[in-house]
Amino acid sequence: MKSRHSIAYKMTRTVVLLTLCLGLAIGTIQVIWDYQQRLDNLNNRVHEVVKSIERSAVKAVYSFDNELAGEVASGLFEFAPVIGVSIYDENNELMTNLNRYKGDLPYQMITQYLFAPQYDYYFPLLSNKVDARNIGALTIKVAPHETVNAFLERAISILTATILQSFVVSIVLLFLFYKRVTRPLQILASDFTKIDPQKPAQSRLELDSSLDQTEFKEVTNACNNLLRVIGAHLNARDTAEQELKRQKNETEQYLKIAEAIILRLDKDGTVIMMNQRGLDLMNYKEHEIVGHDWFELSQKPEAKSIHRQIFDRLFEPSAQNTTQNRTTYYENDLLTKDGQVKHIFWHTAIEYDNKGTPIGVLSSGQDITANKEAEQALRERESKFQTIIEATLEGFAVVDLTTLEMLDTNSALHNLLGYTYEEMIGQPCRDFVSEEDHAILLRHAEAAKADLHQTYELRLKRKDGKVIPVEINSSVLPESLSEKPIAVGFITDITVRKRQEEQRRQLEKQLRQAQKMETIGTLAGGIAHDFNNILTPILGYAALLELKIPPDDPNHERIKKIEKSARRGADMVAQILTFSRNSDGEMKSINLAPVIEEAMELVQNTTPANIQINSDIPEKIAPVIADSTQIQQIIINLCTNANHAMGSKDATMTVKLAEVKVTNKIAAQTTNLKPGPHVKLTISDTGSGMDEDVLTRIYDPFFTTKKSGEGTGLGLSMVHGIVKNHNGSVLAHSQVGVGTTFEIYLPVTSIAPVEEIDNSHMTKGNQELVLIVDDEELNTNFLTELLQTANYRVESFNDSVEAFNAFQTNPVKYQMIITDQSMPHMTGDKLAQKILKIKNDIPIIMISGYDKNIHRENAREFGVSAYLQKPASIDQLTRLMHNLLNQK
Repeated sequence: MKSRHSIAYKMTRTVVLLTLCLGLAIGTIQVIWDYQQRLDNLNNRVHEVVKSIERSAVKAVYSFDNELAGEVASGLFEFAPVIGVSIYDENNELMTNLNRYKGDLPYQMITQYLFAPQYDYYFPLLSNKVDARNIGALTIKVAPHETVNAFLERAISILTATILQSFVVSIVLLFLFYKRVTRPLQILASDFTKIDPQKPAQSRLELDSSLDQTEFKEVTNACNNLLRVIGAHLNARDTAEQELKRQKNETEQYLKIAEAIILRLDKDGTVIMMNQRGLDLMNYKEHEIVGHDWFELSQKPEAKSIHRQIFDRLFEPSAQNTTQNRTTYYENDLLTKDGQVKHIFWHTAIEYDNKGTPIGVLSSGQDITANKEAEQALRERESKFQTIIEATLEGFAVVDLTTLEMLDTNSALHNLLGYTYEEMIGQPCRDFVSEEDHAILLRHAEAAKADLHQTYELRLKRKDGKVIPVEINSSVLPESLSEKPIAVGFITDITVRKRQEEQRRQLEKQLRQAQKMETIGTLAGGIAHDFNNILTPILGYAALLELKIPPDDPNHERIKKIEKSARRGADMVAQILTFSRNSDGEMKSINLAPVIEEAMELVQNTTPANIQINSDIPEKIAPVIADSTQIQQIIINLCTNANHAMGSKDATMTVKLAEVKVTNKIAAQTTNLKPGPHVKLTISDTGSGMDEDVLTRIYDPFFTTKKSGEGTGLGLSMVHGIVKNHNGSVLAHSQVGVGTTFEIYLPVTSIAPVEEIDNSHMTKGNQELVLIVDDEELNTNFLTELLQTANYRVESFNDSVEAFNAFQTNPVKYQMIITDQSMPHMTGDKLAQKILKIKNDIPIIMISGYDKNIHRENAREFGVSAYLQKPASIDQLTRLMHNLLNQK
């Protein structure tokens, strides 16, 4: 081996270059650091020198002493790097200017590459006074020639030292590498040249014991193992050759006992060899077939020429290019000696001599007669099955679970989806599934690996884009029936069932909502009872104060406002009770204008600032028969819907009231509307509007376009019901993006509006003794004070049992009973029945907030003379008492 290509030479060169490069890199870093330090030292020394003469320089400038300035400048030349000094007064006039060196400075050429030719420093001179103003300046020119000299000496010493160190290190490394690597490699190379190629297992590599713990030991062991393996391989080759001879003999025996037909023909079609299986199948002896023409023996007369031509084409030059070194497969019928026909599946290969010339064919054949008969029977069964599948009304599909492609379908599925058979076969199943259900399809396809039978629902997509809900009953075919995973499924259109389920869900939802509303109604009754108990003393005491305060007193008007507000609350409670009892409320002739104005005050307070309300309500309008509370409910419901429709955008809501004459043309637009004079209430908004589909369903109970939790769907249904109960009609007009208008027609009445009664009027009594029973002490106190003011004597009880005991003790002294209904221990109706058993002619007035079992219509059935709904007015109560006592 040439020395320049040896490992030792390459390693020496590499180590020397690396250590030199490393040394130069370290030296360069040290030189750069030294360069920076020297620049910093030069700058610091200049500042220290200037600081030492700064006071004298300030003094010279301050006193305009040029001589002193010159001395200061001369003193700076004590610092060798300084080559020029200038001092200026506060007017920037030069006081002194000294320079040292003329011409080039030492190391001028090197300096211009490493340093600047000179460094200029400017120092302002400040007065010593407090204001420290600028009174002059000191400029210094510094040459770095001394610094350059010191830097060059230092750099040379650093680089020389690092190169010498690197060289010494490389020598040491080379020596160590030679001892530990190069020398052992040379020994191994020498040992390799001594190996006997014919007997590698008898050769062995030796290694110095000092290298036992190194990689060389592993290399040596690996090489020795390799030598043993090579030797073993050579021995195995000899053994394999012997085994090959033995196997050849065995193969000849296998051919005799093999289940497959083994046949060898020459180029002319003459049988050269056939094994025992072939002889037995054809029922020939070996001498009867070997040496004879194969096609004469095995084929029917009409098929001989065809098979002969096929056989001859195998040896044509054009066929050689495609069949060489390839096995061909084909099936044909084989005629046995006794005339039977066997169906054989052949594997055929052309045999070649050493020159590559075809000399015949070698074939192996399997008798598949039974398989063919089974396939024919299977085809017949499949044909019957296909007929059944085509006859069924349900869709049917065969799907490849690997690719999810359609393999087969029936006519029912084509008709269901609107495709032809050709348009569906081979297409991905997802093309026929709604995009929203692709994940469901993939999930069930994956689940089919474990769950062979599945039933699930899916939405299919027709060719025209329509989505159809279906139920799929699928099964995975057993592996024995298919080479790849295949699923078959029946597809049932469940559109009708889904519609019925949706209708059932809607009915269940409506039932739940109705039950909820029934519960709310019950709860509303309880709330109304408590609220009436609260309003009773408020209205009562307000009426008492109104009687006691003169009309010209400012407080008289304030009391009337309190009474009006409380009366409004009472009307709201009455509306709640109407809702909870499902009654029609109090229908009477009224003027709608003040009713609507009052409702609009509430609407105004609950309408967002972005919505402008325009109202046109005339003071005088024809009267109608209506319940004012329900009319206000109509306005609040419609205005609330308008607010929701307009949302947060700037919009306008308009409320109008007018007298109109309904013509036959207008009346024909809806039912329950007859021609004639009507009062028309119009509520319009500029909100989002509704389409025709929504507009036809707005009055359906529980129908709503709002999100869950934002509405019950009863608002417009209640409006429609109220208007219908008032013998009126409601018309709705809407356009998407423009807004909605509701027109309510109420028939005009000839009955004059009922005059408002002064509730504060009091009918006096004649010192009759009245027994008052109410579990609320506030109510008994109020009634006691009221009746005493009305010239009655009063005994009051907050416990109905105690009240009955008092009555039972002396029933003669009482002329009238006033009782509440809902009380603990004994209700008002029970108390009344017990009292009447003792004194059956005593008048009993029941004043109750609310009770679902007793009310104005059925109170007499419980023996009650009269029933008043809390809160009752002074006039109403005292007039009723007076009438009952006078009847007696």
